[in-house]
Amino acid sequence: MKFKVTCVVENSVRLSTRLWGEHGVSMLVETKAGKVLFDTGQSGDVLEHNLKELDLDISDIDAIVLSHGHYDHTGGLEKALALTGPKTIYAHPDVFEERFSMRQDGSLKLIGIPFGKSYLESLGASWSLSRKPQEVIPGVFTTGEVPREEPLESTGDRRLVVLGTDGNVRQDSLLDDMSLVISTNKGLVLLLGCCHAGLMNTIRHVEKTFGGKVVAVLGGTHLATASDERLAATETVLEKVDRIGLSHCTGIMVMARFINRFRGKAFPCQAGTVFEI
Repeated sequence: MKFKVTCVVENSVRLSTRLWGEHGVSMLVETKAGKVLFDTGQSGDVLEHNLKELDLDISDIDAIVLSHGHYDHTGGLEKALALTGPKTIYAHPDVFEERFSMRQDGSLKLIGIPFGKSYLESLGASWSLSRKPQEVIPGVFTTGEVPREEPLESTGDRRLVVLGTDGNVRQDSLLDDMSLVISTNKGLVLLLGCCHAGLMNTIRHVEKTFGGKVVAVLGGTHLATASDERLAATETVLEKVDRIGLSHCTGIMVMARFINRFRGKAFPCQAGTVFEI
């Protein structure tokens, strides 16, 4: 299946463009079977501006997929629905958990979806929430919940918490973190939001679940603060991947390391980047 992925929103932008950057991710997937918007960035303003600059129309997309429930991936939902009209949104059932980051003084900063579920429904959102993989359009799937099996991939962060119904906070395990899989005649292409579940965990889960080889990875890898041991192990897994597009929460130093390590196949996946098979 031929397809095209365009990075619409990312922290940085391709040179010599009039695109805007912001801390966040959004990618448009186009195949013969249809179109899917993967994440919506942090703000609708950047999403709308970049779509116009890239001459992309999302009014005819088939669905929206959310990688997880953080504001930098869901903040553009309001604008996206205004541009698309009523759409089904695919996500994990935990996507609407009330999420915070804890400041040094112990106060909480809201970092979850900035819109209520009922408000989004009033804009035309309907939901397909599942812990299992879902086929969004023919050949394009969510990973479902990714098992946390790799010891080196400590996916927790003490600063990230969820407010429970009892009013107490607990560490956010981010079980809703999912990625998007595109099945092609050359192998599996993996699109990442932040990959809180861990890149090694995610690649192994995808290859086991979908029965193929991951030939390309695009998106945020959440490796900015990873240990050298974890980075070295991740590099071993990436050796088998043909194309590696790095963005968002990968971190500048890790991005530079991987681009140098995988010369000719690793590249920055910035707003404006187009990937095709």
